[in-house]
Amino acid sequence: MTSIRTQAETHLPAQPSEKRPFLRDAWYAAGFASELSGGALVGRRILDDPILLYRDEDGTAVAIGDRCPHRFAPLHKGRLESGIVRCGYHGLGFDRTGHCVLNPHGSLAATSTLSVPTYRLVEHGELLWIWMGTPDTADEALLPRYDSLDPQRFFMGTGYLHGNAHYELMSDNILDLSHIEFLHPALGTDAVSRAKVEVASNGDSVVTTRRMIGEVLPPRLAHVYQSGDTVVNRTMQVTWQAPANMLLTVTIEPTDGSGEWVRGSSTLHLFTPETQHSTHYFYVASMLRDSATQELTTAFLDALGRAFVSEDKAMIDAQQAMLGDDDIMDLRPGLLAIDKAAVLARRTLDRLVAAQAGKVGASTA
Repeated sequence: MTSIRTQAETHLPAQPSEKRPFLRDAWYAAGFASELSGGALVGRRILDDPILLYRDEDGTAVAIGDRCPHRFAPLHKGRLESGIVRCGYHGLGFDRTGHCVLNPHGSLAATSTLSVPTYRLVEHGELLWIWMGTPDTADEALLPRYDSLDPQRFFMGTGYLHGNAHYELMSDNILDLSHIEFLHPALGTDAVSRAKVEVASNGDSVVTTRRMIGEVLPPRLAHVYQSGDTVVNRTMQVTWQAPANMLLTVTIEPTDGSGEWVRGSSTLHLFTPETQHSTHYFYVASMLRDSATQELTTAFLDALGRAFVSEDKAMIDAQQAMLGDDDIMDLRPGLLAIDKAAVLARRTLDRLVAAQAGKVGASTA
């Protein structure tokens, strides 16, 4: 049975916050495959590691450290030559194994010990997934796979947002969609707070389902789902997978239960920590080809993008600024029933991080 503190139990002195460790033995979204075209060198900080993404000569997507071991210049400021990354500062060259294989200033022996870290990177559809633990421990069985990324079945659109907040705050935001009635008036109605909500956990995932009965969708959503002023039932289901990969599915159908028509959408919300206080937010909006068009999918993506940038980001960035260096749970927040999914996700993540620490401790004993 899940236990969540009541508000009365939260009025206790906050304890000093410690840096919250990242889960490294996990897959994170590193970017979109389309970013690596034309010999691009993409520098991206992930879990506070400077990482370089590029394509090798054979087209394979590669991830290595972005910091040149000579003078610590960013390698993404250099150039790619025949699969070799040339540092833009002094011209040292590194291959996909991370080793220095080119030294224009003398013998290669002088730089034979220079290298950068390597990371396991997998390209799946439009997404690049990175394993932030030791490469040889990468478990592809844990790689997130989503049917909504199938271009044969779905129209799709992608987006990116940089958040100035801890990634778990951004996960909390999607796990508790009660906020859309208040933060996103163009996307929610009072049916949201009246909705029946179910929350369940299963292994390393949490699923929360919210059912709005008898709702007239706001005009922007009514256009996307082609519902007009019809009274509909709307179901929103969020599936969270550790560490912070989420699928939000929305189903719209008539209130009479006839099943005469059913429309919906799927949105991937993928949160990748940049630092303790900043996050990469990759999202993919999808709509079934047999009930939507690319135009409607683009309109849906645009509606989401506006909400994310002007409303979600503004609020969560301000929330992080208010928290400062404190972790929200260390401050003993006044938790409500609507926080159940977020609390379960945090507990799951804590368990996985503790297990990871145990493995590290055992290996060094």
